[in-house]
Amino acid sequence: MSTGLNFLVAALRCEIDALEELARTSELVADIGRLIHALQRERGLSNGLLASRGERFGAQRQEQIRECLACEQAVRAGFDALAADRRRHSANGARLFSRIAWVLPGMDALPALRSRIGALEFDPAQATAAFVKLVAGLLAVVFEAADGATDPEISRRLVAMFNFMQGKEFAGQERACGAAAFGSGRSEPARQQQWLQLISSQEACFHTFTEFASGTLASRWQASQAPAQLAELERLRRIACSAPAGAELDAELSQYWFDCCTRRIDAMQDIEALLAAELRELSQSRTAQARAELQ
Repeated sequence: MSTGLNFLVAALRCEIDALEELARTSELVADIGRLIHALQRERGLSNGLLASRGERFGAQRQEQIRECLACEQAVRAGFDALAADRRRHSANGARLFSRIAWVLPGMDALPALRSRIGALEFDPAQATAAFVKLVAGLLAVVFEAADGATDPEISRRLVAMFNFMQGKEFAGQERACGAAAFGSGRSEPARQQQWLQLISSQEACFHTFTEFASGTLASRWQASQAPAQLAELERLRRIACSAPAGAELDAELSQYWFDCCTRRIDAMQDIEALLAAELRELSQSRTAQARAELQ
């Protein structure tokens, strides 16, 4: 007859399996994060290209596409390794593979999307929508890959990471929105409203991040927000968001806006990498602790 000890041992083994699975997928999560970062930059450059009718951002976009292709190759290799890993038996395995099945067609469609953007067949809103959909799918894969943690501290770090990545995505959408606004040279009320919503969404995500992140990373995030950089960002926001409907915007500010946002988002990418590393270290520590308890 089974005893309480038998079930305690079984519970510890399940916990160890879940922690080891999280460790196995952590590198995939990091690769997806790098691809998302590259696609976010490509999205902003594509909007600048389309808004300027091909006059700006062309060379930068081509260079960024090459970087995206390298990141995409690493993610696809990670997907293949995941499919070949027969050790995966977690409850969220079906959800994870379903997310990957959903996102792969979006990745396959990137060459056609890029071709149509290069031919100026899309407007900025259409291009943005296509990239937003793909990034949302990749974020869903990240969430499923890291889901299922039963350790409270790991769960807190996951909540912090998810909200930070989502906040960074809203920041990327804001960069693309501003590139389109300045690049077009004209203020549009609908775009202004979207811009304000993206700012509000970022603030909500980063607020949740600071509540759940470790004290070290919350401090690093605050320190990374250079006051002069934020002041310049706010100045550019006011120029575009407070302009009357139909007012002219300085198209020369398009590149300046893009660069200002990129410095901020690149700093976010550094924090995101630290979040992933912290999660790996914590899962390894918890695995060692669970193994000791099992012994």
